Amino acid sequence: MSLKDDLYYFAHPLSSKNPDGSINEKGQEENFRLSCIRTAELLKRGYNVFSPIPHSYQISLLHDLGYGWYTLDNLIIAKTDFKGIILAPNWETSAGCVAERKLFLERNLEILLYEDVVKEQLSLPF
Repeated sequence: MSLKDDLYYFAHPLSSKNPDGSINEKGQEENFRLSCIRTAELLKRGYNVFSPIPHSYQISLLHDLGYGWYTLDNLIIAKTDFKGIILAPNWETSAGCVAERKLFLERNLEILLYEDVVKEQLSLPF
């Protein structure tokens, strides 16, 4: 299987909440870090991925854009010729990931799980 011309979308949970419903900033920062590590792992394995959290979320934080990055993210999904979506562990706990998965299902595109991709693909030597 050749991946060099395929582009995948990598959906990863970001939000983390405390039991009282407030934002758990430490948990959210950990999710950001994990999304970067996992995106790098997919790239090492030969998957070309657009991953909205590493690719656009930080800009939103630095410039106090709120969820403006998410609006841009949905536009990118609509206008880009993705081969499919790769869902990170615990995707089903994230309203954003669930909504993104639905968009890819509606377009009849591939739905892959990160755990399966990482098990099946060997890393590329760089």
